[in-house]
Amino acid sequence: MKPFLTISRPSLKNYSFFVTFVIVVGLCDTVNAQKLTINTGGSLVLNGTVSLVINNAAFQNNGTFAAGASTVVFAGSTDTTTAYVGGNTTSTFNNLSVIKSAYGVALKSKAIVANVLTVNGGNLYADSNLTLRSDVNLTARVAPVAATSQIIGKATVERYIPGKRAWRLMTAPVTSSNTIYNTWQDRGADNPGIGLLVTGPNPTGASGNGLDVSAQNSVSMKTWNYSTQALVNVLNTKVPISAGNTGSADNTGYFIFIRGDRNPANTCTCTFTNTTVSSIGALQTGTQTFPASSVSGKYTLIGNPYASPVNFANLSLNNLVNRFYVWDPALNLTGGYVMMDDPLFTGTWSQSVPSAQTTDIQSGQAFFVETKNNNQASVTFNESSKSSNRSNVGFRPYGVPSGILKVKLNLLNADNTTTLADGTFAEFNNIFSSGIDRDDAVKFGNTNENLSIVRNTISLAAERRPALHSNDTIYLKLTTTTQRAYQFVFDAANLQHPDMIGYLVDNYLGTVKTISLDGSTTVNFSVGTAAASAAPTRFKIVFKPAVVLPVTVTTVKAYHQNGDIAVEWTVENEINIVKYDVEKSTDGRVFRSVNTTMATADRNAANVYKWIDTKVTEGNNFYRIKWYDLNDTVKYSQLVHLVMERKMIPFTIYPNPVKGNNIHLEFANQPAGNYKFSLISSNGQLIRSTELFVGSGSTALELTTGKQLPAGQYTLQIAVDSSKPIETRSLILEQ
Repeated sequence: MKPFLTISRPSLKNYSFFVTFVIVVGLCDTVNAQKLTINTGGSLVLNGTVSLVINNAAFQNNGTFAAGASTVVFAGSTDTTTAYVGGNTTSTFNNLSVIKSAYGVALKSKAIVANVLTVNGGNLYADSNLTLRSDVNLTARVAPVAATSQIIGKATVERYIPGKRAWRLMTAPVTSSNTIYNTWQDRGADNPGIGLLVTGPNPTGASGNGLDVSAQNSVSMKTWNYSTQALVNVLNTKVPISAGNTGSADNTGYFIFIRGDRNPANTCTCTFTNTTVSSIGALQTGTQTFPASSVSGKYTLIGNPYASPVNFANLSLNNLVNRFYVWDPALNLTGGYVMMDDPLFTGTWSQSVPSAQTTDIQSGQAFFVETKNNNQASVTFNESSKSSNRSNVGFRPYGVPSGILKVKLNLLNADNTTTLADGTFAEFNNIFSSGIDRDDAVKFGNTNENLSIVRNTISLAAERRPALHSNDTIYLKLTTTTQRAYQFVFDAANLQHPDMIGYLVDNYLGTVKTISLDGSTTVNFSVGTAAASAAPTRFKIVFKPAVVLPVTVTTVKAYHQNGDIAVEWTVENEINIVKYDVEKSTDGRVFRSVNTTMATADRNAANVYKWIDTKVTEGNNFYRIKWYDLNDTVKYSQLVHLVMERKMIPFTIYPNPVKGNNIHLEFANQPAGNYKFSLISSNGQLIRSTELFVGSGSTALELTTGKQLPAGQYTLQIAVDSSKPIETRSLILEQ
């Protein structure tokens, strides 16, 4: 029988183990030999979470190696002529550790790490044979690398991306990299589940700028210019995916739209696939310091330099706000920004919108940071940043818990399911300022719906203000909406107060909804064809006392004003009022609403409102005021009454009696318009009807009877429109 595995020692020449199919290694086996060889056709299976320690020896794989959940450890002090991974078969390790006291381990054949790569003693010589795998289940990471160790040579770093047409903030965590085209675009190949399309104007593909063709040739990849504070289109992918090659913070952050793999069908909006992208270059280890904008309030896009998650809370920030922005592709249709911060360094982080994002920045993920003051700024990553066990100590404790109101915006689908689109929040504590400062987080604009809080014309992802008090108002700003159904979810904590009630005011519908100050409230609404339904300032949240003085409409009056009627009312104790309707009647019994005026006062005071009725009714005009309070209660004022005298249309017939078939009219000081003329006999029969345009001012007009009429008395009726009474004149017709 052919041996499948050989362990060779200097003192034992070609001593072999013979097993029919496999060798199963136990919990912790150590191989002390120059070489552990899996022969062609043979298999080595490591069952469970076992460790195989290869001490001063090589790992030669010419057969099948099944790592399971094991760890393969290279130990000892010999150099790479003895300690290496070789063979003509790719070896896939679950965990691979190098803990040599001297020298190192060389990868002389292809090696894949599926879980954790540890280099805690000696060097690892990757020699372009190392791949850190990423798939739907797991993404490999590099554990903290010892200060005395290095990973030398190039490696391939994978990043699995689940199927969804969405933007991402990404980076390639390598230095001395290959081009965008040769890495993320997979050299232009079309292999299922691999690579991505990068599109833009004037694409010339492999022979030119590397861009892929799409129906619109729209830009799908951008970088960030922190001098201009703007995203910059990537119009050539035949450039290194990481800008530098010094080994110090060389990787570049990108904003990229991912449709799936490189299948051209994915340029259609109806398709998408899972994909895995690969970065090729040297792994960045040790201290990595990224410069940031030196201008206060400006932003810098930083890419995680390590092929490993890092905890943002463990980064060293120089002149930067303790805050970062990431893009969550799960939000809305194509993703959205999530702001996370801990401005008071309490160790408790806030999110602008509910998200799976934590303070852990993943391998291949990029994020924005904000500069505090006008001075040099930077963010430093250390190998210890890869640990998530450390926490910040609070330098300025709250003293009392903050109150918080989180607002989520959902897309409300036809089947009543929801899709999270965006969110914002307000935090209340007297430690915060009423003005805008570094505790407040500026809103980053999404490609789809945007929800923010506006203060002093600035849109905020997070607003922090002093403790809640009566008459506080949160002005919501909702933009980039479409004509569809939406849903607000308000989540409040530590805001409850026996004398306070929160309300959502809808300025478009003129409605008010009560919001719980200690729990969750859901409010559905829609945006339609009316421009006001999509107004950015449609919604606001107001906080009012639970008990207020009764509203008093002290006076209501109506009076003549330049031919119109002015309706005026005075209100006291208006604090609980939402809006007023002016209602009108011509008989004092049946009323209709003719005007809506929103309440504008923010405190108990006497407030005067006025509305002009330009469509007055000749005769009786009755008015009353109807008002709505925050509890949806409706009340009415007393009636006021004003009589408008009838104004006759000043026209004359001349001569009268009329001779012949032509009737001559003269109008005096009339508005221009179409007038309808009807000639009626003495027995009520309509003889002739016509409509003529009459110019403004004084006008002479001639009507014809159309035929010879019998002599006698007739009536001429003149009508302007349906809202005016019909004017009549008698005339005598002579032959």
